[in-house]
Amino acid sequence: MTLPAPQDASPAPAPNPALVAAIRAEIASAGGRIPFARFMELALYHPAWGYYRSPARRPGRPGDFLTAPEAHPFFGITLARQIAECWERLGRPDPFDVREYGSGIGALAWDVIAGLSREAPACRAALRYRLVEQNPHRLAEALAVFAAEGLGDVVVGEDAGEGSLEPIVGVLLANEVADAFGVHRLIWHDGQLREGWVVWQGDGFAEEEGDLSPEAAAARPEAMLRQHGIALREGDRIEISPAAAAWFAAAARGLARGYAIVIDYGYPAPELYRQHRLEGTVRAYRAHTVSDDPFSHVGETDLTAHVDFSALREAGEREGLRFAGQTNQGAFLASLGMGELLVALGQDPETTMPEYLAAQAAILRLIDPGGMGRFGVLVMVRDAPISPPLRGFSVAPPAF
Repeated sequence: MTLPAPQDASPAPAPNPALVAAIRAEIASAGGRIPFARFMELALYHPAWGYYRSPARRPGRPGDFLTAPEAHPFFGITLARQIAECWERLGRPDPFDVREYGSGIGALAWDVIAGLSREAPACRAALRYRLVEQNPHRLAEALAVFAAEGLGDVVVGEDAGEGSLEPIVGVLLANEVADAFGVHRLIWHDGQLREGWVVWQGDGFAEEEGDLSPEAAAARPEAMLRQHGIALREGDRIEISPAAAAWFAAAARGLARGYAIVIDYGYPAPELYRQHRLEGTVRAYRAHTVSDDPFSHVGETDLTAHVDFSALREAGEREGLRFAGQTNQGAFLASLGMGELLVALGQDPETTMPEYLAAQAAILRLIDPGGMGRFGVLVMVRDAPISPPLRGFSVAPPAF
């Protein structure tokens, strides 16, 4: 697959002035402050100037951050093994749908299709791959490439902007999607949770503490803390994302029968809200550097926060999904035999030493428990077998 050449992602000298003006106008119309969740939503998804709506290519080595599909094709090829097992457990449906959220330029889709073509051709013959991507530029690029490669009848685009999508039988897939939904920043102060609101102060955005917003209060965060036995101390900070939970609930409604696989950095609530993460997990990424200042280079910087997998699981269960398992990415990929791919590559006489070393380095990055290997993998299911456990759970992860 030949992907379109990445556009220049050199550091911008200033924030996007039009986006800053739009956010300032909303702050003014809202009485002088907005929740951080709304600020993050505008910074990332403003229809005209949001970071994820830009024509510029964001992920990848020339961009601001590297996701697993950009690290090496082995990620998607390995994931295809789990998808093929899901197809088998569903009784080999035809058509068999894979709906990928946050599909970008289609790199993961391409590698999954390649993996199925090589190892599960009957599954590949039944496959219909649905790309759900908010950036119209990325979606158009992806569909054009797949059409040029003769896969226009297999890969289609979908618009999730109008609510729940057509129910499918197959697999829902979301790799590094949930971390980019807006979060409410909460602070434990005088025995209760307060909210960090965004204001305009002097010549920039700043945080101002206040009562919980209606959206944050409706999520009942203090009840969540009690449910999971979490005790905060004065000044501790956490984030909650009703938007991420709402997204997963809507995605679950689009699964008539099958499996939902969510991969992201985060933890179940009891592990997420532990002392070393109680200064907050919001981070800003630009040109492969990370900052804890979300107000710098607004619209030109990716904003993320760790995912509360307990909240996603509960949202799925409210929509009728069952928990099928959770592990980390390193154990998941090891269970699915990623190492076998590296061995086979090394035994191929056409493989050059630089190719092998690059693949080896990428695999180490993907499974390293101190890096991407610690990402969480949550699988939920509707009307499909979960016993015995899926192949991806055959290697036990470290205790959460």
